[in-house]
Amino acid sequence: MAKDVDLTEEYLGYIAELGGDSQGRADARDYMDHSTATYAGKVVNTSYIPKLFDLRTREVMRQAAETMHGILCKVVEHYRADEGYRALFDMDERLESLMVLPSGYGQPIPFARYDAFVNEDTGEVRFCEFNTDGSSGMNENREATNSLSGCEPLRRFSERHMVRDCSRRLFEGWVEEFLRIYRGSDYAARLRQAAEQAAAGDARALSQPADKAAGVDAAEHPHVAVVDYLENSVVTELAIYARLFEDAGCAFSVYDIRDLRFDGRRLSCPKAYLGREGLPIDAIWRRSVASDVLAHWDESRAYLDAVRAGAVCLIGPFATNVAHDKQIFALLRHPATQELLTPAERDFVERTVPFTAVLSDDLPDFGDIVANPARWIVKPTDMYGSLDVFAGPDYARDPAAWEAVVRSHVRERVEKPYLVQEFVTPWKSPAVALRGEPGDATAPVELYNNLSGLYVIDGRFSGVFSRLGPEPIILGSHGGLTAASLWVDDVQ
Repeated sequence: MAKDVDLTEEYLGYIAELGGDSQGRADARDYMDHSTATYAGKVVNTSYIPKLFDLRTREVMRQAAETMHGILCKVVEHYRADEGYRALFDMDERLESLMVLPSGYGQPIPFARYDAFVNEDTGEVRFCEFNTDGSSGMNENREATNSLSGCEPLRRFSERHMVRDCSRRLFEGWVEEFLRIYRGSDYAARLRQAAEQAAAGDARALSQPADKAAGVDAAEHPHVAVVDYLENSVVTELAIYARLFEDAGCAFSVYDIRDLRFDGRRLSCPKAYLGREGLPIDAIWRRSVASDVLAHWDESRAYLDAVRAGAVCLIGPFATNVAHDKQIFALLRHPATQELLTPAERDFVERTVPFTAVLSDDLPDFGDIVANPARWIVKPTDMYGSLDVFAGPDYARDPAAWEAVVRSHVRERVEKPYLVQEFVTPWKSPAVALRGEPGDATAPVELYNNLSGLYVIDGRFSGVFSRLGPEPIILGSHGGLTAASLWVDDVQ
């Protein structure tokens, strides 16, 4: 069976046969310019070369993602149950009060994206971030894939191979799983019970948060909402899900958290960015990250009061922040966490989680951290979008600046702790950058660093968000690209 590198070399051969395929590149970029794949108001840049994964790499990713998911679920559940264990985490008391709330369903982490550096030659996996709050990128992946659908290199490649993508699982599949989780929740059970009481003429049903809204059977077909601080949300992605939830018989809306209203029984919103105004909300797909909630705490009272009262089914409970907060990387090796794990899981943590510690000037390795920037990366515990992340290799030519970064972010000098983590050299693969510029037509094939976002839906590996970058921090603002992620079954 061909390896990823062999599949990519074959694909590059088809591009070469077409003299670089300037027309195909122009068509792909034109598609992206008219697509819904935008971030911070700008069209996402892509690679004309897709990521081509063979079955071996798929299995490596599946095992890594699902094993880590199982470990993190154990940690989340133990955090909720054990006050002593919670004390190991440096969490805001307000957030902790939300994290210990019961979810009303069995899956501790319904949806996640576990970002990892995957060496496609050796099969080594090294995790760098766990996204359980605000997991996104699904639409970038979908549109990057669609941009190549009419291109000649992919057509030729598909004549020799079976090729499929992960869009179905990440879109229709997530809607199906979301509704399955919701329909099995305590909240939906209360709705059914109250509806039965109302049908039997029981006046007590009037006091339940179970009235049917606009004639919709909310126990089976809820009003689903995404509520977020919309300046921080990828709203174009949500419009795709709106159609899918509506096709499944559900109302779907997008609201800004600060506009919500809670009357003590039902949560609603008089102002919709997308969807229905004033319709009581039954289920929330939580995309709001904990750091944003804390930053807007007083403006979010209606949302938080409704969640505390169990007046809405929150899919993606606040407890998932245990995994989302980067301090988990240090605590996975703590004896209290190790006791939760099987020997195989402990070995897995040792192999896949880079050494991580709270940055403090009394660390045994502090001297090495200062002296060897190429070995380290400094990052905050609970931010996103690579904000305030400092990659040591970027400072290789300015050791004084690196020392200043390290010393100014030690625990003794900052309000919230920063982490220092072993820097992992990413796997590199060929890319052709499409940035909407005249140079796209002749852009050379270059080797870019890879970061793979491994999606897990209800405990099962469901797809990959492939990002590439020329710099140690792999992000659009650092020249990064999104690449289509394609599974390849070799048939010849």
